[in-house]
Amino acid sequence: MLDSELGRARPGPPGEFPQSQPIVAAHRGPDRWPGAPHAGGSLGTRRLTRAVSSAPPIDLTVQIEAVATELFIRNGYNGVSYLGIGRELGITHSNVHYYYRTKAALATAVLKRVAKETLQATEGIWTDRTNTLAEKFVRMRDWAFDSYLRFNPEGKGGRPWGLLSRFSMEADALTPEMRQNIRATLRRLEDSIRVAVETAVENRELVRDSPVDGITLQISSVMYQTGQLTRHASGFSRLDALLMWTIAALLKAYGSEGRAAVSWPAVDFAVAKAKLSTRLAQIGALNPSSQSSFKETP
Repeated sequence: MLDSELGRARPGPPGEFPQSQPIVAAHRGPDRWPGAPHAGGSLGTRRLTRAVSSAPPIDLTVQIEAVATELFIRNGYNGVSYLGIGRELGITHSNVHYYYRTKAALATAVLKRVAKETLQATEGIWTDRTNTLAEKFVRMRDWAFDSYLRFNPEGKGGRPWGLLSRFSMEADALTPEMRQNIRATLRRLEDSIRVAVETAVENRELVRDSPVDGITLQISSVMYQTGQLTRHASGFSRLDALLMWTIAALLKAYGSEGRAAVSWPAVDFAVAKAKLSTRLAQIGALNPSSQSSFKETP
């Protein structure tokens, strides 16, 4: 049964990834697959067979959303079509329509998943009470660099690397639900940053009368602009420097007496590349037939 709002297989309990028929179970022959040719075979059928030849079977919605995420980040909302997604997966655009009736429905599903993953990562950093505020800045810098490197594998360049940032640039093309999702995600990010600032005050990293609201606003404003800054600077170095000088200035202005200067280690490019290779292998396993999406951008 299809979800009436998203036009895809009905999701499971809240918090779980949307479920649908596994691709092998859904492909019961050319006359049973939506948009597939009739008996006799064609390129579309052969591609589908090749895509499902490896075991265990992978839910087709997982493959579609993984490819769509890549393409939305690279090309923007208006630059993605079902034909392009189908080409990457070796299926027809009708197969994509079977699970997502409209591009807005697919983009909504992708945005919700990415927002959830982003918040899991960033809230884990900012609300961790074992690290200092400066250490949290370094961890956020490293997380951002890992994401940046995925689309700028040489560690330089200004290609977009985050879905939230990319979609924010095209807000007029998004549905009200998508815009609301982005705003809600940014509010939760700001809430987690506030926790980090309050923790720093409690731990006496910052003086007792530190303006929590103002410091939270300053840090949040920097975090909202990470994607735009790397794009305009065609590299990561200016974002790296901005994060370093932001925490240095905050500690200079509001740090407790006698606090040592901020320690700011350089980005570990080798470690980030190793993590990227592992991530690419994991993503590529979702889509063995893809010709381009899950490779490092030249």
